[in-house]
Amino acid sequence: MISNNNHTKFVQPDGFTGALLACESILDGAVVLHGPTGCRAHHSALSEMVFPRDISPEKLNFLEPYFFGQPRIPTTYLDGDDFVFGAREKLVKALQEIIKRNPSLISIINSPGAALIGDNIAQSIAEAKLSIPCAVVEMPKLSHSLAEGYQQGLIAMLQSLSLPPLPPRARKVTLIGLSSVHHYWSGGVAELQRLLALCGIEVICAVGAGSTIEEYRHIPSAACHAVVYNEYADRIGPWLAQHYGGAIATSDWGAPVGFPATEAWVKAVAYAVKADPLPALEDIRQQRRRVSRLIGQATGSAAALKGLSFAVQTDPSIAWPLARWLYEYIGMLPVAVDTSDYTATPLAVQLQTWMESIGCAGAWQKPWRSAQPDLLFADGCQSAQARGSGCCGAIDLILPAEARLDIVPKAVLGAAGGTWLVEWILRELSWALQM
Repeated sequence: MISNNNHTKFVQPDGFTGALLACESILDGAVVLHGPTGCRAHHSALSEMVFPRDISPEKLNFLEPYFFGQPRIPTTYLDGDDFVFGAREKLVKALQEIIKRNPSLISIINSPGAALIGDNIAQSIAEAKLSIPCAVVEMPKLSHSLAEGYQQGLIAMLQSLSLPPLPPRARKVTLIGLSSVHHYWSGGVAELQRLLALCGIEVICAVGAGSTIEEYRHIPSAACHAVVYNEYADRIGPWLAQHYGGAIATSDWGAPVGFPATEAWVKAVAYAVKADPLPALEDIRQQRRRVSRLIGQATGSAAALKGLSFAVQTDPSIAWPLARWLYEYIGMLPVAVDTSDYTATPLAVQLQTWMESIGCAGAWQKPWRSAQPDLLFADGCQSAQARGSGCCGAIDLILPAEARLDIVPKAVLGAAGGTWLVEWILRELSWALQM
């Protein structure tokens, strides 16, 4: 999808990519792309980068048909004749081959071109004689956002599971709106699980974020569905509540990014299931005090960061808590905040109102390139451009542009995420702090 952002055009992943990555986020699932090979190579590499699963990535392990040497997203490699005469038999053979890897669920996603053929996918599944559930996305949301496509894939997968109803269990929750496209998502799941466990709350499934099919089967017993990133939960949340019940817990601060937003998020979830948030709040406060001391040790004075500028180009659920935390806790100044794909959402409106209140109305929806910030928070593509041009430091929030080897788990969310973000900020701004 091409977005026009105040005269600056840039490429963003669309709903087709979102559906593929959503189904790829299931730990023991498999995804089949019904389409030509040209639709899969990038997506296979992207899926492996954001959620590496295979222990043996050597190409020799993936020489069987449909994989083409890559471990993820096998494809039916449609050709010109298939687009004219149909390709149902190719899909049947692909399913029969992929089932040999013993997935717990197979998701079949049409490429945009294959969606026009009209192959009977249900008949292909029946002919393949599969003994596991099969999710189907026949018409992916090509012209829609990554978040919409991601939720489309998750809902298709949940529909295929046909989960039976279960009695609600007190203080059992799911995490919704957290995806594999968010940077350090697995560390975020672990951190939110840790904080909620301090309140006596158990996370039974992180929907769309690395859970197994067995964990998905516990979803109907959840007393609450805790929203992490609103844009990735505005469809899946109501769907879960309608089919399985359970309250939907959201925070007026958006995602738990930074210490105040994390406190607000923990309170929202704890109150929804009638749990005591105080143990987690005390943990967050201890982290906050520790980080404040470390900032002073690293820079000589906590005031060293004050007045440095930042830009944010991302979804409102991240931009709102992040901008406010950077301004109020660290003392940095917003010079460009761009949420142009979601300007009318409640969180975007709150963010705009707050920026006007601090005298930064001119930074609202301003492109980061024209603002010359000291530090940029954006998706991996934009961050890579900023680093490559040498115009500012940059921190990836969504879809990191390059694979990184992280021995020590990291998170952007929660108290641990706030600590790591401060360390990351200090590293990126080391040049400015030495001046």
